[in-house]
Amino acid sequence: MSRERGISVSVRRLTRSAVMLATALALGLLEGMLPHLPAPVPLRYGLANVAVMATLIFIGSLEAFSVAFLKSVFVFMTRGLIAGGVSMTGTLLSVAAMIAIDRFLKRRTSVFLLSILGAITHNAGQMIFLILFLQYRISVLLVGPYLLLFGIATGSLSGLLLYVMMKPLQSFFKSRA
Repeated sequence: MSRERGISVSVRRLTRSAVMLATALALGLLEGMLPHLPAPVPLRYGLANVAVMATLIFIGSLEAFSVAFLKSVFVFMTRGLIAGGVSMTGTLLSVAAMIAIDRFLKRRTSVFLLSILGAITHNAGQMIFLILFLQYRISVLLVGPYLLLFGIATGSLSGLLLYVMMKPLQSFFKSRA
């Protein structure tokens, strides 16, 4: 019986992680239809991060990292090497920072703090990729304040979306737990 229970729990975690990955991909596709934010470098809204944060909060760190990683693999497959590299570095730095702050604050992290930190570190990761791997010539001092400002704005938006969805998500993740 305990073996069946363990398999049931792991299948449930895998299934819920798959649902969150599908949600992240759908939000990413939706975001691709929206106009880019007016900024000196192309920026997007970070809607897929809502699914990554929900995965971190309701399932766990490993699953959140997996959803973030697989989301970036999808970008590699659909938009190419450079877009995939930019996505991968931003996403992995972002999820690592969110996992770190979540653990440091012993899972008492505000959704808004998690989201804003994730957005800012995502932007930083993307800049690191552009500068180091593509030798992108842009002044970090010139673009940095915009990335920080837009990270706060897009992080607040993602945080608000997740905050609004917390009760339905709690119902989904607590059902048949």
